[in-house]
Amino acid sequence: MTVVATALRWAFLVAGAAVLAAFLISAARARFAGTRFGELVDALENRWFAPGQVFFAVLAGLAGSWAAGWAGGTRPPLLESVPMLFPLGIVAAFVVCRTAGGSGGNEDTDRAGRTFLVKLLALLAAPLLLGGVMTGW
Repeated sequence: MTVVATALRWAFLVAGAAVLAAFLISAARARFAGTRFGELVDALENRWFAPGQVFFAVLAGLAGSWAAGWAGGTRPPLLESVPMLFPLGIVAAFVVCRTAGGSGGNEDTDRAGRTFLVKLLALLAAPLLLGGVMTGW
């Protein structure tokens, strides 16, 4: 299980860093083209990832970590869990923004009504399970 947890940590760290790097490059290009700061923030929340979604996914991962610790694993301290789960939150929020539409879209009609299901799976179910494996077991 340690090998799986280490592989998941590295995979999400690389994927989260790639999403952040891609956003920074996109933001720098847009800024050089004359885009205002407020428009960059809108692009962050609608096209890349919303900070509230990242926070929610990290909390779900912490709940999974605590549940795994309660079920018989070892629960690391909060200061060790959050840095491990933050890239997971970035990737989960990115998946939601790219597959279920941005946070500014019409929630009823975004991509054939899949919005709620994608948010449920990407922001709650996956971080809950992966958080338990990555930090708690």
